[in-house]
Amino acid sequence: MIEGIPRISVYIITYNQENVIERTLASILNQQDYVYEICVSDDCSTDRTWEILNKYSQKYPGLFKLNRNEPNLGIFENTEKVWTMPTGDIVHDLAGDDCVGDGWFRTVVEFIKTNSIDYKNELFCIYGDFKALYPNGDSIVFSQNAIAKRPNDALRLALRGIIGGRSCCYSIKILKKFNKVSQGRSHIVETLQDRQLQIHSEKNYYIPFVGNVYNAGIGVSTHIQDDETFQERLNIFPYALKYLEENGIVLPKVDYNFCKFNIAKKRFRKKHSFLNLIKVCFYYITSYDRTLPHGNSFTHLLFALKRRFFHRKL
Repeated sequence: MIEGIPRISVYIITYNQENVIERTLASILNQQDYVYEICVSDDCSTDRTWEILNKYSQKYPGLFKLNRNEPNLGIFENTEKVWTMPTGDIVHDLAGDDCVGDGWFRTVVEFIKTNSIDYKNELFCIYGDFKALYPNGDSIVFSQNAIAKRPNDALRLALRGIIGGRSCCYSIKILKKFNKVSQGRSHIVETLQDRQLQIHSEKNYYIPFVGNVYNAGIGVSTHIQDDETFQERLNIFPYALKYLEENGIVLPKVDYNFCKFNIAKKRFRKKHSFLNLIKVCFYYITSYDRTLPHGNSFTHLLFALKRRFFHRKL
C-alpha cells in the first residue's frame, strides 16, 4: 500500500460463491496499492469458497482478515458480523459476487486530497455510480449524482431509491455507529440495515465514476420468492419507520407518506382489494415531491423495456 494515503478497508460477505469470489478479489487486488486490508466474513459455505479465501490469504500475507461463521447465520447477521472487522480509515463494502470499478480507489484518494476532506474525523461518504451487469451481457450504469444536488438529504433520497449503498467509500467512524438491527434470518430488516449509512453520515460527496459493478440476477436473494419471505417484506417499511421514530429521526411528511405508499403497494400486490388500491393512490399522490431529483427512473424504464422486447439470449 502507498504510504501517506487513507487506509482503505474493503469488507465482503460471502456464501457459496466459489465460482465468482476470485473475480471479486481480483478486482480489489488490481488496486492493491490503495488497499489497506480485505475483510471477508464467510457464512459457513458448503462449497470451496472458504478454501479459496484461505489460498488468497496465504498468497498475500497480512492483507486479508478472514472470519468463518459456524453455523450459518444468514445474510443479515453475517452483514453485521463483517461490520466489526475493518480497522482502516475509510471502508468500501462489496457482495461476494460483485466487483470494484477499475481505478475506483485511486479516484477516491485523489478526491479526498483535492477536496481536503478530513478523513480521520469527518462522518463523510463518497458516492460513485454503479453498473448492473446481467448474465447475457446487458448492462446499465446507475448515476448517484442526486446526492451532489442534495447532499443533506441522503436518507430521503435513499428511502426513495434515488441513491443506494453501492459504490460508496465512507468513514470508519460511520461504520462504528451502525446499529445491530437484524432479527435472525428475517428479511424485515432489509431497508433499515441498508440505510444505516445514510442515517449516520453527515457530509456527502459524489464522483461521476463507476465504483461498483453489480452482477445482477445471480445472487442468492434473487431466487427467494416464498410466501414467508413475502410476508416479512410487507413489514420492511413499518420496521424501518418504527426504528427512525424511536431514535428521534423525523421524516418530512412527504417521505413518511412515501414509506406508507410502499407498504400499501406491497399489500395491494398481496390482495387486490379496492381499499388497498385507494391507499396506494392516496399515498402516491401525497408522497410526491417535485423538488427532489428523479434519479434513474426514466433510464431504468427504458432499459427495462429494452430487455423486455430486445433481449439478447444467453
